[in-house]
Amino acid sequence: MNSIVLPDYKNSILNITSSILKSYGINSRYSTLGLLDSALEKRYKNVVLMIFDGMGIDILENNLPDDSFLRRNNRQHITSVFPCTTTAAMTAYYSGLSPNEHGWLGWSLYFKEFSRFIDIFTNQDSFTKTSIGGINAANKLMPYKTIFEKINEATDAKIKSYTIMPSAVDFYKYPNTHMKVDSSAQICSNIIKLCNDHDRKFIMSYWYEPDSTMHKVGCYTGETKTQMGLFNRQIEKMCSKLNDTLIIISADHGHINISREVFLNDIPEIGECLIMPPSIESRALSLFIKPEMQHTFIERFNKHFGDCFILYSKEEVIQNKLFGNGVSHKKIHDFLGDYLACATGNTMIRYKTLNSQVRQTYKGQHAGLTPQEMLVPLIMIDKK
Repeated sequence: MNSIVLPDYKNSILNITSSILKSYGINSRYSTLGLLDSALEKRYKNVVLMIFDGMGIDILENNLPDDSFLRRNNRQHITSVFPCTTTAAMTAYYSGLSPNEHGWLGWSLYFKEFSRFIDIFTNQDSFTKTSIGGINAANKLMPYKTIFEKINEATDAKIKSYTIMPSAVDFYKYPNTHMKVDSSAQICSNIIKLCNDHDRKFIMSYWYEPDSTMHKVGCYTGETKTQMGLFNRQIEKMCSKLNDTLIIISADHGHINISREVFLNDIPEIGECLIMPPSIESRALSLFIKPEMQHTFIERFNKHFGDCFILYSKEEVIQNKLFGNGVSHKKIHDFLGDYLACATGNTMIRYKTLNSQVRQTYKGQHAGLTPQEMLVPLIMIDKK
């Protein structure tokens, strides 16, 4: 069994949001990060939170030299939430809530209201990739108040909020001003422009790299190193042009190289135990099992995957608060099957239906419990 890292909801990305909210006089049910609190006590004119998709500690340390700008300014290791995937983690950043509370557990979830598996960020059928159309499933059934709304209410609009994200990403446009960009360079230039005017502001940016590259080519390739070197140079240059600003940089999750990709359809003895296809993520699978095959399923699953996955029962997931604290969203019990299979090795598990559009083979992936996936940096640059 490989080493695992469980989410620490007292030392996680969720606590970054709690510290930011606290600095604006807003209470959160989650504790704050002492190092970040101390910095925020300086009452900067600008607070900037930059999120780079997949940029975990392991990715930093294996793709940038010790003396690089980002590594020099890394203050501590923190965990992602679980599942450590963009859907769950970014929604935690946006809402200040755990996955247990906001319900956006992973990429693909089964909605009984639509009788479909839905990729909730794109609102597409998980297998056919056709648009659900009309109603956005997740926004309709799992709405949440954003931290931008909370800041706006608490500060009576004295703090202006901005979001900067890739052009393909739609996001709430009130009270935050939403800016769309096509490169990380444009993120940096927009931050410089915003920070150099006179208003007090909170800025959150998100960029889909290096995650996108690592899915295709892996975690330690020349392409990934190029991406990381680019970010390191751009951010160092950006910071040199800022003042009265705290820059906080982190990630939604880390990444791990994949050495084995398995389709459950290719293992009939496991397939016959399932009521429906697995969901959530390929390294954090929700599994609904036929009642009469519960014990058989455990034996068969562990025979094939016991060296690279841990099976948690639904009761264990809830009791151990794997998805976080607080009151569970009512949809959690719909999404969570009899078992949650959590990856501890380099295997990912997929499923194809007769009408599936099977995507490319993944070289890198996330959502498991390995240190590479769960640990992310807390980088802070003080430009007071």
